[in-house]
Amino acid sequence: MATEKVSIPSIGVRYGIIACVLMIIYFIVMVLLGLSDIEVVRFSSHIFIIIAVVLAIGTFKRSRGGHMPYLPGLGIGFVVGLVGSALYAAFIFLYAHFIDQDYQQSLRTQDYFGTFLSPLALAGSITLLGLMIGAFTGYTLMMLYDNSGGSFENKKA
Repeated sequence: MATEKVSIPSIGVRYGIIACVLMIIYFIVMVLLGLSDIEVVRFSSHIFIIIAVVLAIGTFKRSRGGHMPYLPGLGIGFVVGLVGSALYAAFIFLYAHFIDQDYQQSLRTQDYFGTFLSPLALAGSITLLGLMIGAFTGYTLMMLYDNSGGSFENKKA
């Protein structure tokens, strides 16, 4: 894989799907354990987006021989967050709308923004949260990995 070129969309979609699958498994375990009404437990599923972004940027960096430009890293974080959270939000929408009506009712009665939150608005907020987490994770990692500018060692010489 070190010699093959990896594109930002392909790696972003691949790791976004992996993040989504892990979030769905986490959600199913959470429902089976009866923890789906606890907000902290429910929102902690987005930790898998962070993990997927770290793995995706690491894979991209290895495919480029250790060179990691800044903007592709940001793009990967954005794509992983968007794909993973949008697919997960679609799953939550379908689950709450068709499979477990009680779960949908418990989500409707929670006061997130001081008003009624429809299932579609809930899916949008899940997508937006995952997108922000992915983008911020990519941004944070690029502060660590970016070597497109000068480094301190290069400036000393």
